[in-house]
Amino acid sequence: MNAAYIYLQTYRLFDDAMPIKGDCGTLCDKACCKGEDSGMFLFPMEDKVYDLLNPDWAKVEMSEFSYEFDGREKKVPILFCNGNCDRYQRPLACRIFPLTPYLDSGGKLEIIVDPRAKSVCPLSRRLDIENYNYKYVKNIKKAFSLLMKNSEFKEYMKTYSEYLDEYRKFF
Repeated sequence: MNAAYIYLQTYRLFDDAMPIKGDCGTLCDKACCKGEDSGMFLFPMEDKVYDLLNPDWAKVEMSEFSYEFDGREKKVPILFCNGNCDRYQRPLACRIFPLTPYLDSGGKLEIIVDPRAKSVCPLSRRLDIENYNYKYVKNIKKAFSLLMKNSEFKEYMKTYSEYLDEYRKFF
């Protein structure tokens, strides 16, 4: 099955599922959507969605983010925006923010509060995972359970989770 199609199906899970009841952007003046020198990682093959949905990304810059991890340089596609997007064309990382998937040491998929969100999102500093909208958390788990069926994605998630572990050491 086509990767873009799978992502589009997972996106639909978040059309009406939000982190909390109401607009969480009123708590922080939409800090996560300011578009000020920030971007969101794209998950494996997610860039195919943007080739399909909107090949004319005049408002969006896609590039690679490089970071060193485990003694090796890693590169992931990252999407930068001006903070004014079509909400139905947001990448998966935006849709699930401030939560993220994580593989524990046994390889089990968990949904956690993203440690990178703590500098931006007041929810991530104040709420435990149990305090988020149940449907929202359930839909994140459903989306990533589906994506994890792909071996390339699963391998990416192992490295991504290790990256989060390193990040959590500092925050």
